Amino acid sequence: MGSRGTGWTDERTGEVRRVGFVFLSSLDRGAKARASGVAPPKSARVRSFVRFDPGGVTLTCFLFLRLQVKQFYFCVANADFMLNDENNEHFPEILRERRRFYKEKAKPQDFWMVPNPAFLDAMPDVKAKVRQPCVAVVTTDKVWNDFVKLRMDRVYKGGVEGATCDILKSNAPIDPDSFAKPANWTAPYAKYAAGWWSVFEPNGDF
Repeated sequence: MGSRGTGWTDERTGEVRRVGFVFLSSLDRGAKARASGVAPPKSARVRSFVRFDPGGVTLTCFLFLRLQVKQFYFCVANADFMLNDENNEHFPEILRERRRFYKEKAKPQDFWMVPNPAFLDAMPDVKAKVRQPCVAVVTTDKVWNDFVKLRMDRVYKGGVEGATCDILKSNAPIDPDSFAKPANWTAPYAKYAAGWWSVFEPNGDF
């Protein structure tokens, strides 16, 4: 039995990823017993395995992706409050200005809008406090997360560890046309177009 591995950096997330290979030979006495102990770490994802038989020796190759666990911070609230409430019309402008600054400085994205975040499934107590559907502002910057809490006020602030692909996973998108239009718009500027938040989603055009 043998193993190999390599790694690279994801340019989009800055996350270090590693690929591991485990080879098991049918001629390796006790291979099955040891194979049961060859489990990828909790942060790994098994991508595939293949068996082949060169010269009568059966080999099994497992391919797994080892994902780096990172610390994230979030502010989560009801989607209508976060995305459509008249009192929060300043928030889209804050996000747009931050995006513009990141582009000017060529900084990698470190904040996202995640509709109905999947990581809340592991936090039933928190999820029960937030009216559904919901949206989370997720970031790796704790200071900026504190700023979001101060500006938005009525949001739940917390932290979570995990692989980027897991933390930024959404259970369902937010329909831009699902919000009722206000009968009387009193803000001193025009309302942002529905769906303004899509550019800040994990697969958005940041």
